[in-house]
Amino acid sequence: MKNTFNAFLAAAALMLAAHSHAAVVTFDDLDAGGKLSSMSKNNPYADLTWNSSWYLGVDSVAGYSNAAHSGHQFLTNGFGVNNLSVGSANAFGFSGAWFATPATNGAKATWINITAYDAGNHVIGSTGNVAINGSYSWVAANFAGVSRLTVTRDKGWFVMDDFTLASAVPEPGSLPMLGLGLAVIGLLYRRRAAS
Repeated sequence: MKNTFNAFLAAAALMLAAHSHAAVVTFDDLDAGGKLSSMSKNNPYADLTWNSSWYLGVDSVAGYSNAAHSGHQFLTNGFGVNNLSVGSANAFGFSGAWFATPATNGAKATWINITAYDAGNHVIGSTGNVAINGSYSWVAANFAGVSRLTVTRDKGWFVMDDFTLASAVPEPGSLPMLGLGLAVIGLLYRRRAAS
């Protein structure tokens, strides 16, 4: 009986457990048209608003053969612009993204820094300056309750791909939890009465 009860509790806990997951924004469902083009024409994309300095690109563009981490499309800081932003009217979680420098002959960033802000424009956190080069590096952030992100760099160009959003962990429903609690109390009461 005890093993059956423990198995029941384990099964109930697994059924009621909420799962969190990440949504990876790859940009591969957009069309760059064989060139670099402003991302702002796709707003909102992935429920996010990208400022006009983000440029969508495809790895067939000269100097950008290494620019896609997955698939063929990526984002870059158009014209080497600094202080790019992406935001949403709905708070979101941000896990991080993959960053590198393109294979162009121009100036290349040596680090990037991602800063997260809440709806009140208060800083949630920052990654600090994270070194990047011609090979992709994961820049972990793990920010929650984000309304806006800014990406800054020291100089030149960088590329970004696989922008990863973290979903909030949903809470289990009230009624299933109440039912489980009442079942446990009932079983414990029944067990006491039998002793």
